[in-house]
Amino acid sequence: MKTNEMIRVVAAACMTVAATAAAAPSHAGSVVPAARQAADETCTPETENYSSDRWTSVRWQTCLSAYGGPHGSFQAKCWGGQVIGWSQMSCRAGGRFEIRDGQKKLVKSGGFGLVYNGLRDEPTLTTNAFRFNCDGRAHGRFTFKIFGAKAKLTGNHSHYEAAAIPDTTVTRTMC
Repeated sequence: MKTNEMIRVVAAACMTVAATAAAAPSHAGSVVPAARQAADETCTPETENYSSDRWTSVRWQTCLSAYGGPHGSFQAKCWGGQVIGWSQMSCRAGGRFEIRDGQKKLVKSGGFGLVYNGLRDEPTLTTNAFRFNCDGRAHGRFTFKIFGAKAKLTGNHSHYEAAAIPDTTVTRTMC
């Protein structure tokens, strides 16, 4: 085979691999260990989002719960695209949140962040930032809102674009 023909064959193989990498990740539809969903918990459906360049993926969920005291929770699990396929990778997910009581009064708000260890096969769950006290608050339908959130891969893949996490709101009767 001539050198030019070999170069064309290798180039065609590389373009096929690149097209495959840009397609939906192989982890789509894979089973993720479910977060604890108790009878006293309401959660958004688990959702997956990608960076605009489709090299970062984050699967996440938000919940509003009463077990162990009133709190919201946020869980995340990340992947990074490889030349062939996807791999679980460590990431940082963070954004802003607010919790409002049944009268729409602000109970708690602020920024949050969590670190997902890509070596574990379970999502990282954070609740501490979202714990609140019901004393003196109106009872009823509380809302927990996450907004402006993103997941950014860390380590050797920190140069990948962050995946934006759409705003979510969970509502349930609390306290």
